[in-house]
Amino acid sequence: MPTVITGLDRCMQAGSLLPAVSAMTEFGSALHVLRDPGHHGLEDWAAKILTAMSPDLAAWTRSWWWTAQAIRATPFVTPEPPAESFDDRLEQLRAMPAQELAGQLLRPIAPSGDRQVALQWSRARDPAVAARVEALVQRPREAAADFVSFLRRSRQEWFEAEWTRIRPVLAGRARRFADLASRQGPGPALAALDPSMELAPAGVAVRIAKIQAARHDVSRRGLVVAPSTFIRPHLYVADVPGRPLLLLHPVDAGLPVPSAAVVRRRLEALAHQGRLEVARAIATEPRTAGEIAMLWNVDPTQVNRHLRALTAAGLATTARQGRFVRYRLAADVLEELGKDVLSLLLR
Repeated sequence: MPTVITGLDRCMQAGSLLPAVSAMTEFGSALHVLRDPGHHGLEDWAAKILTAMSPDLAAWTRSWWWTAQAIRATPFVTPEPPAESFDDRLEQLRAMPAQELAGQLLRPIAPSGDRQVALQWSRARDPAVAARVEALVQRPREAAADFVSFLRRSRQEWFEAEWTRIRPVLAGRARRFADLASRQGPGPALAALDPSMELAPAGVAVRIAKIQAARHDVSRRGLVVAPSTFIRPHLYVADVPGRPLLLLHPVDAGLPVPSAAVVRRRLEALAHQGRLEVARAIATEPRTAGEIAMLWNVDPTQVNRHLRALTAAGLATTARQGRFVRYRLAADVLEELGKDVLSLLLR
């Protein structure tokens, strides 16, 4: 159940596969980290930024950071390639009709744009979120102006300095992607961004190891590829109607992890009571199927079936000793399984 991006060849030919360096998109990623830095490994950075903020901006930030969580507000995921400054984006947002901007900011809670749905689900969030959503629905001019003012103040107090540090890194990564795409094609260039992405056999599509089963044809709509210094461990795909698909990726490739299918197979293998008991039997020392059947008084046929399933899932290894085949639990794989599950869920 990967996320698949197709139509890369036609997208490239049309000149609509574009790298982007966007201050507003990176601000959204930074805002996401400030809300929950733990799984990004950026606790020290977030603590430094939040501690240096004025108290009123810190409170302001807490009231708006929901717009950059699992689903991000449209201003954070619609960059203008090849490069977009924070001030340019602020001017665009300030000139936008308040109702339109308010609707874009509601995307994390109501992707369909239904304001009543947004009100309903905001009540399950923190009171500060509910208050912001209510303002966006009932007083869009006031709420939209507040958001723009929040962005301006954030830039002044901390993000401008961060952007000065980050921008050259992002620009260099975007150039490397563009160079590789021109030399080897869009598929290989995308596959090189992260181990979770692989080139499909035909070479005109890539598969991303994500939980979401989605398919995006970018042959006509276009694809924008934006690096981020904050996004890890996520690989974010933003599908905003009427806009090019956005792929937001870590500036440095991460570590490889098993596909969703492999992780699911391992979990399913362990979910069976009989296989779990057999796994326990080979956890402390290698044993043969016959020995397990004899020691635990289990049907040998069932033991063999369970061992084959554990081995196929990568949870057991085999070694021959004369005419015997001994099975050993792959403890290192089991130790990483929880991390692999979390990595898939977060990606």
